[in-house]
Amino acid sequence: MEYAAIILAILGLAVGLAFRLKVLLPILALLLVGSGAFAIARGLDFGDTALVVFAAQAAIQFGYFVGIVARSVISSQWSGRLC
Repeated sequence: MEYAAIILAILGLAVGLAFRLKVLLPILALLLVGSGAFAIARGLDFGDTALVVFAAQAAIQFGYFVGIVARSVISSQWSGRLC
């Protein structure tokens, strides 16, 4: 499960570097369904399923936040060199 969280954070970072919020929202919706189905298929109860869904959403959103901050820093450094 730890590897899945790391992969989701890296995916969020890549989405944050490349895309705007419009792309993140469908990814979050698919992740909600996918992580819920994964947890139910593993036979987890409601509390554990909710925890899996929340953890997956938090990991990808954290990665996305880091990605948009990195994109902002990179953008500001490039605009400073052009002037």
